[in-house]
Amino acid sequence: MNRTYIKSVLAIMSISAFLFACNTDKKPTKTTEKAKDTITTASGLKYFYTSKGKGRKVEPGCKISAQLSLQVNDSVIWTSYASKDSTFSHIAGRGGVIKGYDEMALLLREGDDVVAILPSDIAYGDKGSGNVIPPKATLVYDRFKVTYVSEPKLVLSDSLFYAVKDHGIKKMSALYTKVTKTKDSTLYHGGIGELNSLWRKLRRAQLFKEANQAFSFINKEYNNSTFDFYIIRSLENMNEPKKAIQKIDKVLKRKLTKDQKEYFIKYKQDLMNKLTK
Repeated sequence: MNRTYIKSVLAIMSISAFLFACNTDKKPTKTTEKAKDTITTASGLKYFYTSKGKGRKVEPGCKISAQLSLQVNDSVIWTSYASKDSTFSHIAGRGGVIKGYDEMALLLREGDDVVAILPSDIAYGDKGSGNVIPPKATLVYDRFKVTYVSEPKLVLSDSLFYAVKDHGIKKMSALYTKVTKTKDSTLYHGGIGELNSLWRKLRRAQLFKEANQAFSFINKEYNNSTFDFYIIRSLENMNEPKKAIQKIDKVLKRKLTKDQKEYFIKYKQDLMNKLTK
């Protein structure tokens, strides 16, 4: 779908009421037909179908994959369909994406292809996002095609978060072992992505002691430098810079990429500088 078409769609949305009023005594035109096809939700989300699928309906807890093209101010800033099997995935109804994106996903089913327009208050709001999305920007997904919808499942990061938050590391470690080593694993969305999500939840809740305990336990299995970073950052936020430095020293003895090694060396120097102030 080209940029000219998207511009015409936006124009249709803004003047649809006027055009429809002017044509009430005439046969419907293509313009008014398209205007009538546009759906507007209570949040201000606008969308219309370019094609409809027949697959599974998206529900909270479904993992969905979508091919996307995102425009801001008539310029395509990001796509996820340029190469084979290139998609964006998230778990519906569980956060991790902007409000308008999740709302759109929950209205669709596998195979649906829509154009979606998200006002800023259900996108990135008054702050925007970095240097790419300006404040108060309207997002236009000129391609939003749902390519996969799983059956609804429990979310591992949610379950681990509440276990360690409400009951401590013993409860969390027992739950982690159960849902990753037994047949119960089929009930959950799991994988590295869910563990990264656990870190984000603990960080937002400022539960750094719990994060240190959780990833110290989890990393016995993975020996993952990203999880090492979560432990180090937790120690730093617990005001334990010496322990954080000791952890970095252990990490630096392992096999790392050049970029990883440079990053941890710089991190160590930053912590040492704080100690000398």
